[in-house]
Amino acid sequence: MSEKAYPELFRELNMGQRRVSSRFVSQAMESNDAGPGGSVSDRAVDRYRKLAEGQWGIVVVEALSVDPSSLARVNQMILCRENLEGFKRLVREFKAAAPDSLLLFQITHSGRKAVTGHSTPTALYEPAGEGEHLLTTGEVEEIRRRFVEGVLLAEEAGADGVDFKMCHGYFGCEMLRPGNVRSDEWGGSFENRTRFLTTAVREIREKLKNPGFIMGSRLSVYEGIRGGCGTAGPDELLEDLTETDRVISLMEELGMDYVNISAGIPGTTSEITRPTPPSRYLYLHQMRYARRAKGLVRRMKVIGSAYSILKEEALDLGCENIRKGYTDLIGWGRQSFADPLFPARVGAGEKVNYCTGCSGCSRLMVAQVNDGCVLYDPYYREKLKELKR
Repeated sequence: MSEKAYPELFRELNMGQRRVSSRFVSQAMESNDAGPGGSVSDRAVDRYRKLAEGQWGIVVVEALSVDPSSLARVNQMILCRENLEGFKRLVREFKAAAPDSLLLFQITHSGRKAVTGHSTPTALYEPAGEGEHLLTTGEVEEIRRRFVEGVLLAEEAGADGVDFKMCHGYFGCEMLRPGNVRSDEWGGSFENRTRFLTTAVREIREKLKNPGFIMGSRLSVYEGIRGGCGTAGPDELLEDLTETDRVISLMEELGMDYVNISAGIPGTTSEITRPTPPSRYLYLHQMRYARRAKGLVRRMKVIGSAYSILKEEALDLGCENIRKGYTDLIGWGRQSFADPLFPARVGAGEKVNYCTGCSGCSRLMVAQVNDGCVLYDPYYREKLKELKR
C-alpha cells in the first residue's frame, strides 16, 4: 500500500470555496465522552488530535446537540455558548496537527432518539411513543433557531463548516419523512417538510461572516421503515427515491456544498446503515445511492459511505468509484475508530488496523459508556469487559 497505489484517494478537490486535501472522510462517530454540561473533555480533544495526525481530507466531529434537553448519549457534547471555549481548543489543537484538513461540526437534535430519563424524547408527528412529547409549532421553530445558532457558534469556534444531521432516525430525518403528516407548517406537503432546512440554510447564509464556510448534510436516503425517508407516502414501506432525489436537488439549489450518503436507522434497520460480516453486501445499496446522487448534482459534492466493512478492499473500490464518477469522497466510520491514522498509514505503505465489524463499539454506545474500538484500543477493550462482568 502507498499513496501511489491509490492515486484517486489522495487527489485534491474543491468543495465550495475550499480545497480538500484528499478523498478520505472520517465520519461523525459518537464517543459519549463529554465533560460536565456537555463540555469538550480532554479525551475528546485527544481523539480529534489523533485523527488530525491521520491526515484525513475531512474530519466530521461527532453529533453535537444544539439542545441540552435532547441528548441521545448521556455524555453527548453540546454546542452552546457556555462550551464554546472547549470547542475552540478542539479546533486549535486539531489544526495545529493538520492545517490542511477540513474540520466540520455535525449538529443535531435527538428527537425520538433522546435517552429517556436523561433527556426528553420528542416526536414530530403522531403516534408519539410512551414518554415522547409531541412538539408544538412554536417548539419546532425554537429548535430551528437553535440550529441556526449552533452553526454560527461552529463558525465562531473556528470550524470549517457544519453537517446537518438528517439521518439515522434523528429529528432532521423525521422532519423529511412522508410519514410526517403534521397539519401545521412543518408537515404534510414536501414544501412544509423541507421548510426547516430551507429557512435555516437561508438565514445562516445571511449571518455567516466567512463566505467559504461549508454546509452539507448526512442524509438517510432510505430508512427501511413505513413512511420513512425513501418511500412514496405515509403508508408505504418499499423503496421509492423520488422524494429523496428532490431533497438532494433542493440542497444544491440552496447552495449547500455536499451530501453525505447514508441509509437506515441504527437500532431499527441497523444493517442498512452499517453492514456486518454476514450482511456485508448491503454496502452495495449505499454505493448505488451515492451514484444516484452524483447524477442529480453538478456543483455539490457526494460523500459515499459503508466502506468500513470492506477492510482493505475498500481502497481499490473507493478509487474505482471516484474514477467512474460514482462519488467524490469516501467516508469511513468504524474504520476511523479502529485506526485514526488510517490515511497517513495507507499513504506511507504502513500496516493498517482494519475494522473487523465486530460491533463492539456499538455495544458500548448502546450501554451509554465511553465509545471506541474494543479490538485495538485497550481503554475501550476494558470498558467492554466491564459490561460483561
